[in-house]
Amino acid sequence: MGTLSQALAAIADALGLREDPGPRRAGTRPRRRDEPPTLLVKAKVHDVLRRGVPVNRLEPGPAMQTARAVFADGSIAIVRSVPPGHLMEAAVACLRTRVTAHPAGPSADGDIVFSWRRGQVLVELIGPDQPD
Repeated sequence: MGTLSQALAAIADALGLREDPGPRRAGTRPRRRDEPPTLLVKAKVHDVLRRGVPVNRLEPGPAMQTARAVFADGSIAIVRSVPPGHLMEAAVACLRTRVTAHPAGPSADGDIVFSWRRGQVLVELIGPDQPD
């Protein structure tokens, strides 16, 4: 039962529903109420990855060296390549062939690999799509 209550507490903290989320780690800033819940975005993207939904296209993102990854089911996430500068390869691949996405590894929180027949790019999940 402890695991369920911990999960609910984490979701409540991510949504900013609790008045006192407990002590913060040193060096972290308090969450603003209007900040997107990153935990829920990661859960949504991991569900898309689990189902094997392909990447339809990459569009320019709201900041330098970021992109909107548009998946075939309509899900959109803001990503950036690791190291920076490799998103163009994935964008061109989306136009020419099928690009699949999968988690980079079991412990890679927020890291995704976009792969296609002749290449792959490691990307980091930044957050949800936001109006420019």
